[in-house]
Amino acid sequence: MPSRRNIAIALALLLPAVALVPLGLVAFDWARLSLVTSDTAVGTVDSPSFDWIVWADEDELITAAYVFPRGPAAEAGLRSGDVFYMLNMQQYFSTEVLKTAVEGIGPGEDVVYTVFRGGEAVRAKVRLTAYPTFLYPISARLWNFSRWGFTLAAFIHFLGLIIAIPLAVRSRYARSSLILIFVSALWIIGNTVRLFALTLLGPPIPGSTYATVFQALTLVGLVGWIGFPFLLVRTVAAGTDIADSAAMGAIRPLLVAPATILAALAIVTGAIGHFGPLTLDRMVSPILFYACCYLALAACLALLCYTSESRKEAPTGSHSRVGNGIMLLLAALAAMSVLGIVPVLDAVTESTAGWFVIAAQLLSTVPVILVSVTTLRYGRIDRVFARSLTYLTVLGLIFFAFVGGMGLLDPLVAERGWPRNIVAGSLVVMLLLVFERVARHTRSYFTQFFATDRERAARLLDRFQESTGEFIEIDTLLARSIEVVGKALSARSAVVFVRPSDDDDRCLTASYHPEPPYLTERIADRVWLEMRDNPAPWAANAELGMRSLSTDTTKSLIELGAVVIVPLRGRDRPMGLLALGRKTERRAVYNLEDVDRLRSFAGHLAIAIERLMLVERQQQLIRETSDAQLRALRAQINPHFLFNALNTIVASIDERPDLAEATVENLSSIFRYILQTEDRPFVPLREELLLVRHYLDIEKARFGDKLRVEIAADDDTLDVQIPAFVVQTLVENAVKHGLERTRDGGRVSIACQPAPEGIQIQVVDSGVGIPTLFDAETDSAAEAYSFFGIGLNNIMARLGYLYGRTDLMSITSAPGVGTTVTIVVPGSTMPEQDAGTLRVESAR
Repeated sequence: MPSRRNIAIALALLLPAVALVPLGLVAFDWARLSLVTSDTAVGTVDSPSFDWIVWADEDELITAAYVFPRGPAAEAGLRSGDVFYMLNMQQYFSTEVLKTAVEGIGPGEDVVYTVFRGGEAVRAKVRLTAYPTFLYPISARLWNFSRWGFTLAAFIHFLGLIIAIPLAVRSRYARSSLILIFVSALWIIGNTVRLFALTLLGPPIPGSTYATVFQALTLVGLVGWIGFPFLLVRTVAAGTDIADSAAMGAIRPLLVAPATILAALAIVTGAIGHFGPLTLDRMVSPILFYACCYLALAACLALLCYTSESRKEAPTGSHSRVGNGIMLLLAALAAMSVLGIVPVLDAVTESTAGWFVIAAQLLSTVPVILVSVTTLRYGRIDRVFARSLTYLTVLGLIFFAFVGGMGLLDPLVAERGWPRNIVAGSLVVMLLLVFERVARHTRSYFTQFFATDRERAARLLDRFQESTGEFIEIDTLLARSIEVVGKALSARSAVVFVRPSDDDDRCLTASYHPEPPYLTERIADRVWLEMRDNPAPWAANAELGMRSLSTDTTKSLIELGAVVIVPLRGRDRPMGLLALGRKTERRAVYNLEDVDRLRSFAGHLAIAIERLMLVERQQQLIRETSDAQLRALRAQINPHFLFNALNTIVASIDERPDLAEATVENLSSIFRYILQTEDRPFVPLREELLLVRHYLDIEKARFGDKLRVEIAADDDTLDVQIPAFVVQTLVENAVKHGLERTRDGGRVSIACQPAPEGIQIQVVDSGVGIPTLFDAETDSAAEAYSFFGIGLNNIMARLGYLYGRTDLMSITSAPGVGTTVTIVVPGSTMPEQDAGTLRVESAR
């Protein structure tokens, strides 16, 4: 049993020859006729003429059933319903004979019709013209259908060209689709221009420039109609198994031969009027049959492509079996009708045949659209449709408003004698100003109508981009980002890789739905290296990608299920990758709008990551600075304090050995505390107060009764964790800068109690005060820096870093009264105070 591949090859070899059967029959008849006569002109005909009237037999009379409104007969005064009497003073008694007589006179000749209208004879001189090839001005309904049908088809082709051009830069398939649409557009747009030219200007007079241009449009259109079936078959064949077979070398010349022959005959007959028995009008059947054969071949190849197990991913992927089956059936029926096997064209009226041919021309472009749509869906379809319909709507409104406005203004212009050109120009300017706002609203409406899902995705991504500044951790940002991207673009899965910096070996990753792409860190690094110098997106479909990767990398990515990869690039370097798998819906694909949004989103994400990296580095520096300051405080033994302590020990050894021994023990306890808390940024308040007591005991040994100390601490505050050395530093500053400068010494009080935000620690001395704060309107801890030195400044910095606040420390001072320093340690919920819970220790 022959394989599907062999069937496809056989059809591709057979149908091109079958497509030339009607042309071969004409050539055979002409050759046979030439054999029986030596007259070389036998069998040749000139281009038939046309009077732009459709005559019909009614009640044994020849009646004008339809007169083309802008035709020469209408211009001469003939109307629908006129009863024919004579042509050039000769009577005819059937429409077929009259039609044959008119066709034989020749284009450009003048004829005189005598008709009866309302019982009176009317004479009209009519100039005959050539028949408009492949157009059928035989009824008002058919003409209007042709005009608006070709206009719609031309509009669709125009949109297809706009969408395909950006894709063609990247993809061979897209270039094939662009060429296919362009060649098909030659016929469709050429016919559209001819239809409107005849409607607005009337038929061209033979020999005029208008006639030359009209004939050129006809030839260009014919080349397009002959060319697009061949290109359609070639495009479909490129997606089947025969594209890579050895038989393709023999198939290509056979496929192009019918198109080349028909195009050459069309050019020759258009240029000289006929080629033997062929004229442009008599080429309708051969061209139509050829087009039907090639459309049927394209449908067969597509069906075989779909049913083949080894089918490639080809541009015909959007075809359905049902669609191809319908196209095959219609093409076969039309081809058999042309040959007369199915007597559709022979058994019906000229009007019905005209409807059939016009419909066949329009429907023949449907496969072009179906084949191209797989490529076009990667383009900016929604945006192009929205803009195009906006322009059409607004221009249409402006046109009708201008025509209506000038219709109302013309009587006034004539009455007042105003310059009509100035009035018309002013009206145009006013309409443009008015409809400029209408255009914006119309475009917004069409955008929402055509791109509901993509607009929803855009809004979702935009809202998230606005909120990226709220994230404080890169991991959280990446996890949320990839989730938003996956939901917005309806991706089955997505993954992001980020390397925070070149010096950082970390590879941060987050994923949405653990499905392909299963990108490993090794693959991500390999892709990243290739994208460093050219950070453009990559896509499995060439229509979307703006760059290519090495063959091995591309193969690995496709095997792993990656469809789109967008690099994350910072200000001066790439920092990661954003990879997406296929969409949730099986037939849905990413298009250029999705890639544009991904690139924009990746740029915002890179900026957000850089911001968090800067914050992280700043926090790290603050931590390192704070740790260094804490280590300095721990290691800091004021040389003056140590010198005084040692002097006190030496002076007391002989007279008061007990005091010397106690001082040595206190000094040893201070050193022990420093070593024990070396790696602890926080300590319980109980331990900090013990350190303060050791320190104050040494100072009391030196000051004697001049130093009085009070320590009051609520029992509920003793186990609260506070920054190490905070209280000791405050007390040391109070003694050194407050009491040492007085002759009579003074008092130091320490109070620890619950506060609404945590606990409050207050150190009060009765020293000389801080001169820079005297007479100050507001208390300022910063003003005390130059007076107290670095110890107090370190406390302020540490509190700000640890708790993120600058209002946790306050200082008040007055001359002769002393200084009060208050700090609040937040973050602890303290129980209500009970009476009698304060312990007071005093020493005098």
